[in-house]
Amino acid sequence: MKIESITYPTDISKCNRYNDNIDVFVKLGNGKEYCVTVATIEWIRNDMKDGFHPAGTPEIIVSELSEEIIERAVADFCSDDAFWLRAFSISCGEKIPD
Repeated sequence: MKIESITYPTDISKCNRYNDNIDVFVKLGNGKEYCVTVATIEWIRNDMKDGFHPAGTPEIIVSELSEEIIERAVADFCSDDAFWLRAFSISCGEKIPD
């Protein structure tokens, strides 16, 4: 599925590049918009309680929070009619709410 735009509600430069997570808004060519959480491996490791990562919104896992890596990861999740993007996201229907 073609990606029309990727935006960040939080300034990515304010994140810890190697130990953090960030929400990412993805708009596809079909007009649908999704919100996904992207997290670093280190953030997930530090977030583990009792030996496991607690339940919650699933994260797209990256080595570091850089726009280049996030864009490549999101593009990968958009293959196969964006199946995995849709599975890992909160659907915002036609528009991300204000």
